[in-house]
Amino acid sequence: MLPRAKKSFGQNFLVDETAVQKIIQAAEIKKGETVFEIGPGTGTLTQALVDAGARVIAIEADKDLIAPLKKRFGDRIELIYGDILDSVILNPSTTLRVNSVKDLLDSRSFGLRPQDDSGGDFSFKLISNIPYNITSPILERFLTSSPRPSRMVLMVQKEVADRITAKPPNMSLLSVVCQIYAKCERVTIVKAGAFRPIPKVDSAIIRLELYRPSHPALQGKDPEKVISIAKKGFSSKRKQLKSNLGQHIAEKLEQIELNPKIRAQELTVENWIRLL
Repeated sequence: MLPRAKKSFGQNFLVDETAVQKIIQAAEIKKGETVFEIGPGTGTLTQALVDAGARVIAIEADKDLIAPLKKRFGDRIELIYGDILDSVILNPSTTLRVNSVKDLLDSRSFGLRPQDDSGGDFSFKLISNIPYNITSPILERFLTSSPRPSRMVLMVQKEVADRITAKPPNMSLLSVVCQIYAKCERVTIVKAGAFRPIPKVDSAIIRLELYRPSHPALQGKDPEKVISIAKKGFSSKRKQLKSNLGQHIAEKLEQIELNPKIRAQELTVENWIRLL
């Protein structure tokens, strides 16, 4: 029997095994590699990750779910009680204690960073059915701040998945931000009936393969400067880009053989990079 879902935690428990296996397939887990899971809930996806041979670090914000998860998995996972966006408290049986998510991610003891000094990225994967109300801050944290995962496989609302993976002429600021840091693809749509309680919208599994260090077209340029230009460009979507960004941008558009009357949603990530 499933526990009662709490709206305050954005809980919709995944119960469809087919969807779980789609996540596992997209994750391409190698035995022994570290996987970070946000919001394990009742442990359905967690179990599949363990069965696939992953070393799972799971962080759960709902205190009422900690005891059942401990009972189910014991020492087969590292279970953390805390908020991914705030401070965290370790399972008391763990000798290492950290006071914040930053401490957790920076800790070599958890295997999220390589044991050598090779840059701090790509030593783990983030695989989660994340609470939808914190999708944006999770994406921002793990796309832009080191240590970053090599891959993220996430369950998100279908509308959000469509925005993340969009192509011109349907780009958005979210599309640009995600695609400048990762190769983004939608794996499959997951109908609302795959969850309990049943949400009002369908969901989708997305896979983000993170670039190292960012989009190859950047060639050493600061991705945040590109995003800053894109923010201005999307400030008034109905206006032509030159109206949002000024005459000097119109000149650059002509230099890269784009129509000066073009709108922000019609540009690719590569186009935005060339405007820098």
